[in-house]
Amino acid sequence: MMIDTEQYSFQLILHSGNARSTAYEALQLVKSNAFKEGEKKLSIAKEEMVEAQKLHAKLLRIMANQEGELDMNLLLIHAEDHITSSSIAVEMSGELIELYERMEKYEQ
Repeated sequence: MMIDTEQYSFQLILHSGNARSTAYEALQLVKSNAFKEGEKKLSIAKEEMVEAQKLHAKLLRIMANQEGELDMNLLLIHAEDHITSSSIAVEMSGELIELYERMEKYEQ
């Protein structure tokens, strides 16, 4: 059975891309002192990242269990890159948001 890597790839890109852009939106909100809204956006970004990671884990399980033949192509590699960069963006946005919150406390 051939795995539809194109479908998986697009789903991975969708969720990880949503995670990254939402994390950056959260950071912009916090920079404007909208801390609650920023925290909500960051939470949404993390949820999107979890969805991407679930899909990724499912694909890895299929490969590991040899449940199907995987067509390794440029689109799948691109999707893998999206997951990695988005994961870093979400984590770093969270760290920066925490720093902005600390700075806000000291400025008061």
